Amino acid sequence: MNPSSNSSEAAKTGGIDYEESGTNNEVRCPVCDSSMQPLYIIDRFSPALDIWKCSVCNLQQNRTVPHDLTTLYEEGYYTGQASFSYEDERNQEEANDMVWTARLRNIGKTNPPPGDFLDVGCSFGGFVASASRAGYRARGLDLSQFAVSEGKKHGRDLMCGAVEPSVFSPESFDVVTLIEVMEHLPDPALAARSLHSWLRPGGLAVIQTANFDGNQARKEGARYHYYLPGHLFYYSARNLKQLLSDAGFRRFKIYRPVDFPLAAKIRKMKRQSQPSRLDPSRILRTAGYHIKGKVALGNFALTSSMVLYAWK
Repeated sequence: MNPSSNSSEAAKTGGIDYEESGTNNEVRCPVCDSSMQPLYIIDRFSPALDIWKCSVCNLQQNRTVPHDLTTLYEEGYYTGQASFSYEDERNQEEANDMVWTARLRNIGKTNPPPGDFLDVGCSFGGFVASASRAGYRARGLDLSQFAVSEGKKHGRDLMCGAVEPSVFSPESFDVVTLIEVMEHLPDPALAARSLHSWLRPGGLAVIQTANFDGNQARKEGARYHYYLPGHLFYYSARNLKQLLSDAGFRRFKIYRPVDFPLAAKIRKMKRQSQPSRLDPSRILRTAGYHIKGKVALGNFALTSSMVLYAWK
């Protein structure tokens, strides 16, 4: 790409400079080292997403990657000013706490407080604060300097950094959570080794991401909403477990669709809106999806929502 086209592309993508995907080069799967092949060009984004798929374990990779990943997670990402955005959870912390508390209660069944707790991709640190209230010694890690700075204003123990083993000393934590984060990480094997290094023996990693073996993802194909800029890898329960097993994790439990009860999700919805204005049909749709998500057999599942617990 010549300098003039680089400048033009950066202007179209909010100033973000993307790497060329290098489609003429062989692409190897970071899970099983098999060959990856082109799958989709998803052109509802600019630049289009170049999706490849492993021929053996079915891991998918988005080859449209910025030179500097931090440019994806500046202020506009949280405030809705960027083309690829995330909710500004600062306005939703009371509602989200309905789910966070329920999740912490489930985590506590095997890895209870007090203990050292790390939330990776912590954003403004709402889940970190919830874990602290539950009795954990909780910290947060995020790539976004903006989010970490804002969270620190509330006295939360957050730091800015990448997911690499050297970021924390070995065996620093009893619980590490990655809630809708694993898909953002550019080196899956390095991430898995980092989690294993940071956890003490018996420590728990909690990973929520989409399951691309699920019928929902298979049926929707390239239209599936989880294909987004910044989502760099797309997993299944099977290849995610393989990745973590190779890093040294030995025991797993999969929750479908999530690791907290439907009641917590409904309490969150009620807190987000005036109870009298909450559309009953929305509750029914949420309940239907939650129930449908529990229909699974082996690697098959009706929906593509999953949370994987992995113990060291």
